[in-house]
Amino acid sequence: MFSILLSSTSAAALARLADVPPAALVVPGVIFAFTLLRRPGGEPVREQIGSAVLFSVTAGTSVWLGSQMSPHPVIGAVVFVALMTASVWTRRFGPMATRLGAMVPLALLASLFTTGGVEQVPWWPRSGWAALVGLLAFCWVHVLRRAGQRLLRLPRPEPRAAASHRQRARRGPSVSTRMAAQTGLSLAVAFTAGHLLFGEHWQWAVLSALVVNLGTIGRGDLALKGVERGAGAVLGTLFATGLTVLLHPHGSASVVLICVVPAAATLVRQHSYAGYAACMTTTMSLLYRYYGESAEQLLLIRLQALMVGAVLAVAVGWLLLPVRAGDVVRGRIAAALAGLAAVLEAHRKGSDTVAPLRRFEATVREVHSSARSLWLHRRMLHLMGRRRTTPHRTAPVEALVNCLEPLRALTAAPGNLPGAAATAANVAVIRRSLAAPEVPSPGLRPPSPEPPLAALDTALERLAEGLPALR
Repeated sequence: MFSILLSSTSAAALARLADVPPAALVVPGVIFAFTLLRRPGGEPVREQIGSAVLFSVTAGTSVWLGSQMSPHPVIGAVVFVALMTASVWTRRFGPMATRLGAMVPLALLASLFTTGGVEQVPWWPRSGWAALVGLLAFCWVHVLRRAGQRLLRLPRPEPRAAASHRQRARRGPSVSTRMAAQTGLSLAVAFTAGHLLFGEHWQWAVLSALVVNLGTIGRGDLALKGVERGAGAVLGTLFATGLTVLLHPHGSASVVLICVVPAAATLVRQHSYAGYAACMTTTMSLLYRYYGESAEQLLLIRLQALMVGAVLAVAVGWLLLPVRAGDVVRGRIAAALAGLAAVLEAHRKGSDTVAPLRRFEATVREVHSSARSLWLHRRMLHLMGRRRTTPHRTAPVEALVNCLEPLRALTAAPGNLPGAAATAANVAVIRRSLAAPEVPSPGLRPPSPEPPLAALDTALERLAEGLPALR
């Protein structure tokens, strides 16, 4: 809430200084702050500086791109699709490239939200002012996070772990190449359908396709996210329309809601993506109405465009180089096991295990969230009364989660326990099996008799037994 408030306030001050309509900088300022808050942070200082510079440059580019969308829709669409596709494809170059590439869509989202009268403002020097707004938004988010860590003793966040996307999806192109191709085609089709079906309101179809496509893991997760996006858009649009009847567009209540609803979206996202989509649709509707656009007149058009964009993204993800959720989960389990090995090595050497353990916990959360569609499939089988004789695809994910508690107990115990070397060897065996599933791997060593290691070895054994289900 404070990040959005400070970013929008500083953007309004810069708009007065630059003598441009407030919407030209305030709308991007709100979007910049909220999208940056989606990043967990915690990167090294040098990477943070690079992220700030890249985000600022992309923020300025987004304003130029937004100015080209109306007079030159083809040029604007081609540049937008190319930048988005490249940001996904760079995931193949490792975690740092993944985090830097993620800055591009965070900033380019602002190019889809031009408002009335802004298109007539020359793109320069407005692009320069927008770059400064993006830099300020980055600084506000960073400063407030550091203040929270010092004043409220919040833990320092760990950078989001990124699994290697160089791995092959059974056969054919790598996962990153498949996702990049899906992103490019779905956005291109959404641009075309948006302009043909919805005229000047084309951006809602593109926005929906982008939100559904980015960050999905496999076909099941893509379909699930498409349904949630559609349901959230309907709820958010209806709720925002009801609010416009009760609230004055420039009243204090509307301004407060523009800051509060995104904060609520951050909380809701942990439990329901549909609720998150509803909150964000509500925010954008209130923001549009604040700058003079009638939400009531665009209700049906907006809903139709959002539905079309979601359907197109799901269709492309299922038909063009589809990615199996199992392939992505396997890659993220491999990243998590590398973190587990680092914790065991630090404990063996007597080094500090707090940071490695926190990184491992972050990777486990990534694995668990990437299996959303698999958990849903397992729940549906249970409701249908179907019993399995072989492990479900969620079995290795569940086993990995079960490694957390015994590992915490192990790191809290002083000194090395007998059998720790055997546990580390078991982790190495499973990692080799993940890297080369076609090569027979030796069996795991027997569980240690020590309580923390015994529970950890048992969880690792179940993880190894469940891995074939992901092949």
